[in-house]
This record gives sequence, C-alpha cells and structure tokens, in this order.
Amino acid sequence: MSNPFPIKQTTSLNLTFDEQGSAYSNNYDDIYFQPGIGLEEKRHVFLIGNNLPNQWRQQKTFTIAETGFGVGLNFLSTLALWHEARQNNQHLHYISCELLPLNIQQLTQALSSFPEIEKYTKHLLENYPEQLIYGTHRLHFKTFNTTLTLIFGDCLSAFENLNATVDTWYLDGFAPSKNPDMWSDRLFKAIANLSHVGTTAATYTVAGKIKKGLTDVGFKITKVRGFGQKREMLTAELTTEHKIIEKQPWHQTHTSNNHQSFTVIGAGIAGLSIAQKLQIQGKNVTLIDRQKQPCQETSGNPQAMIMPSFDLNDSPEARFYLSAFLYAIRHYSLENYHPVGVHALAFTDKQKIWQEKLLSHFYLSETLIQPYKKGILYPQAGWLDTQGHAKSLIESLGNYLQAEITRIEHNDNLWYLYSNESLIHTTHTLILANGISIKKLLPEYVLPITPKHGQISYFNSTDINEKIAESPHVQLNKGYITPNWNGIQTIGATFDHIDSKDWFNLPKITTDHWQRNTELWDNTPYAQFLKKDISYKSRAGNRVTTPDHLPICGAVIDQQQFKNDYHDIRHGKKWKQYPIPKVIDNLFIMTGLGSRGFTSAPILAEFLCNQILGQAQILDTNMQRSIHPNRFLYRQLLRS
Repeated sequence: MSNPFPIKQTTSLNLTFDEQGSAYSNNYDDIYFQPGIGLEEKRHVFLIGNNLPNQWRQQKTFTIAETGFGVGLNFLSTLALWHEARQNNQHLHYISCELLPLNIQQLTQALSSFPEIEKYTKHLLENYPEQLIYGTHRLHFKTFNTTLTLIFGDCLSAFENLNATVDTWYLDGFAPSKNPDMWSDRLFKAIANLSHVGTTAATYTVAGKIKKGLTDVGFKITKVRGFGQKREMLTAELTTEHKIIEKQPWHQTHTSNNHQSFTVIGAGIAGLSIAQKLQIQGKNVTLIDRQKQPCQETSGNPQAMIMPSFDLNDSPEARFYLSAFLYAIRHYSLENYHPVGVHALAFTDKQKIWQEKLLSHFYLSETLIQPYKKGILYPQAGWLDTQGHAKSLIESLGNYLQAEITRIEHNDNLWYLYSNESLIHTTHTLILANGISIKKLLPEYVLPITPKHGQISYFNSTDINEKIAESPHVQLNKGYITPNWNGIQTIGATFDHIDSKDWFNLPKITTDHWQRNTELWDNTPYAQFLKKDISYKSRAGNRVTTPDHLPICGAVIDQQQFKNDYHDIRHGKKWKQYPIPKVIDNLFIMTGLGSRGFTSAPILAEFLCNQILGQAQILDTNMQRSIHPNRFLYRQLLRS
C-alpha cells in the first residue's frame, strides 16, 4: 500500500488578512470565518448543531473529528465549552486534518481577532507543531483533559488510515464549489466507517452533494436554521452502520477486555513509558523489574541520544522514527531533555556524498535538518538525562515491585506471575516490556528478536582535546560522543553478537571497551586524542533488535490459530474473507526498540495505551502494520 504521508513539508498556504482581521485563503478563494461573527457562527453550527455538551455528559471519553482544522476556531470553541461543562475524569479526543496548515505566525495573527478565547488560544499556540510535516501530530492539553490529534495531509487519506471511533463530526472546510475534491464519496464512506449508530454530524452547507453523500452511507439528514445570512444548515445522525470490511485483517489492533488492573514487566524506558501513559489515564498500574529502580540495565546509560533516523528512501523506518522523534521532543520535559543538537560529521567522501543526497532528497526545514560544519546538524535533537527522567516518573507511579518474573499463567481472566515457584502478583491486563526475556515468558511464541551487546565508555572532559570537550552538540560518526556534562563525556557504542546461551544473562563488561569505542573514530581527526591513555570507566547493556529495524508493539496473537486461518494466504486469494486473528486475552508486548529506545518509547507507549483502552490511535494504519507483532508470521506465510 502506498504511503499517504510522505516525509516532506506540507504545501505552503497562501493566506492574506483584510482590514477587519479576517483570514482569506488564496488557495481556495474563500474566507475562514465571517468578520465579526466567526466564533458565534462556529458555535451555532457545530456545538449547538451537534447538541453539545448534552451528548458528552454520560460518556467518560468523547471523540470529535473534523474535516478541516483551518485557524482552529472549532477546536478552541469546543475546548472552552468542554472546560466549562465537563465532569471530573472525562476526556475529550479531538481529531482534525488539514491539507494546508497555517504556520505559527499565521495562526497567531488569525486568532488575534478573538480575545474572548485568548486563554485557550495561548495553550494551542504553545503546543502547535513547529514542523508542518505530513502525518500525525498529537498534542496533549493536560489542564483540560483533552488530546488534539492534528493530521497534516489530505483528509481522504487521513480518515481512511485512521483507527478511531468517532462520536461527533464537524463537517467543516471550504464549500463543495470551492473544494470539490474533498467532498467525495470516498470521504463519506470513510466517515461512516469511523462512526457508530448514534454518531452525529453538522455542517453549515445544504449542498445536494453533501446531503446525498451522507444519506448514502446511513445518516438521517435534518435541515435546521442556519446562522446569519445562511437560512439553513444540516445536522445528521447515523442510523445504519456502513463498515468497510478488510479482506486480510492480519494487522488488526485489539483492546483489553478488563481494565481493573494493569501490570508492566520490565522497567526500562519501554516499560516505564507505558506505565506512565496508563497511569495518566487513571489506571491502576504496577511496574515490576528485577532491579531495585527503573532504567538500570540497557536503559541505564546516563545520557541517551534523541534523534530521527533518515535514509535516502521514504521508508517505513524513516517515517516511524521521524514521527517518534517529533513526539518525543514534546514528551520529555526540558528539565531532563537537552536539545543541544546532534552534529553528524562527514570525514570521508562517501559520508559527504550521502549527506548531500540526504539534504537534497529530504530537505524539510532548517529547524529539523541543516548543513553544518563538515556535516549536518539536527538542531532539535539532543540527549536525555535518563536517571533524572526515570526518577521523576517513578515518584508518581507508586506501585513498583522488585522481582524477576520467570513464569506467567492465565486462568479465570487473571494473569498469575511467578518468580521461580512463588506467586508474586496477579493482574487482569499484562504488558511485557522486558526485552529479550519475553522469549522466556512466552516460550512457544515465535518472534525473530535478537539481543546485541552494547558498551559505552566515560572519560573526563579535561583529558581530551578542546575540539571534543567544548562542542555543545552530540557528535556522531560511526559512534557518538556526548557533550560535557558535569566534567564527564560518553563515547559509544559497540554493537556485538551474543551467543544464545548468554541471551538472558546480565551483560558483561569487556576489558577492551575503550579501544573498541575509540576505533569508531579511526580515520578522523579525533583519533589521535582518543588514543591517549586517560581515565575512564564503562557500562554495558543488551539491546533487542528485529530483522527490519522496527520495534514490535501490540497484542499477542494465537500463532497456531493464525497459521490455520491464513495457511493459504500465499496463493493470493484476494476475494477470500480472512478472520480477525485470535489473541491471547489481555496480553501485550513492546520490544525490539534497538539502540533508539528513548526516541521511540514515548510514541509506542502512547500507541499501546490507545490500543489497550480502545481509544483513537496515534499511528496511522500503515505505520501500525510496520510495528505489528504479527507482521513476521504473516510475511512467513506469504513466502511459504
């Protein structure tokens, strides 16, 4: 399937403002809102038209989706009403797509005309994405218990690739006469597929194309009084479901059917992140690890690099790590995250050619990647104080058990966790985030994951040449060198094979770690300084990798049943309806994060939390396929 969200900037928006401050789109030859009455019109059409807040009073989570974000007036007026009328612990999920998003300067100017919602505008402007990159951008407004999912791209592709259940639709955007491509049969089919019986919709237009489109997919249409000079508008309610049935739903996501208690095994950055996300949702979470504190093994390196990973193709790997990076830099607090930039050096002709091609092929914006001093710079990338981050999270989590879980069993809707033969804990929903040890707990479950031994070395900044010690950036070649932090710098990291007999043992520190790490800088001007006999120490960890370099995240399926159900998939029977894979009840995994775990863990945790709780998901369906635990077995059956 082709990718609807390529790695590139969105198309520039041609926007002008009149004397009254109204925003005018030269791309569509139309205004975004009526001068002087824009906010009142939005409230009448979309809030009153959808009977809000009466609709959301009885629901713990309410999901609204709209077809055009524009200047954000619908979102801000909804946020204001939500803040005033919501009950305790209710959560609003607002999903909006925009093909031509405003940049932060344009948005600031457009919203300056509405001082009555300045309080909410401030929060939006503080969180609005700096990079207007195609794809999904998720913003959290904790003060208002609200999540905004902004999808930059064509709304047809956006909604066809969205995994969510929508309660209310705002059918906004320019009129069918101005924007005929959007108001198509594809759009209405996608809307119906994301809706349930009782889902409502409202729109300012009564165009015949929209009435027919909604009616054809099961909505009952009602004409009601319009606003201002518009005599009529439309409201609608879905009375008949029109779900799109996929012929090969091998990548289906699954929810937990019991939310009473959640347990995460593994307190590295993967387990810590998912525990945090569940705890934010008000869930009872227990975190278990064999160490006394979180982030003590592979995730225990004091400085973790946070950066995207590009290649010369618009690959699933590059798309995932860009999305993960953009989410991570919003997720980590500036108390622990240091966006000092990552400077990828180019010492050889091959490296220089590759970087030149990368800049020309994936030129995004200077805030994301730029040429810099014998290389390229990722200016928003940097490093994380891992122990500071772990400490801040564990203080809020509370339920932490030190134990090495050696066996798990499932009976009567409960998971039983044992350490040797002693029962340690029971839980309703279990998430395994304990790296390669997942293989010990699920001995019959086949996953092509492999641990790699990695070791870093520390050195005192005063012992190294000033060119290395004084650089403010993380320096990247075949290895990396972190900036001076309290007089210490880190160099790393090795990436070595581990014999299967040692997979589950604690990693050993090798005596040649300094030599091995400094060899990564051979044939560079740094080599002569790194070869000096200086004071150093080291630490080691085992990173879990996958054949396609992408992590594994999702529900654990019944592999034998899947083989039975999909045994003939290799014959390409596109007409055949295959069943949704059977899963092991309330069991989920997150592993295979490799050497970029601190970059990918936050978005994976958000995705897994969304999946477990049945919420609108942060990753589009293409990206979900890329990290699905079932992808390897599916590919194997295709090749068999």
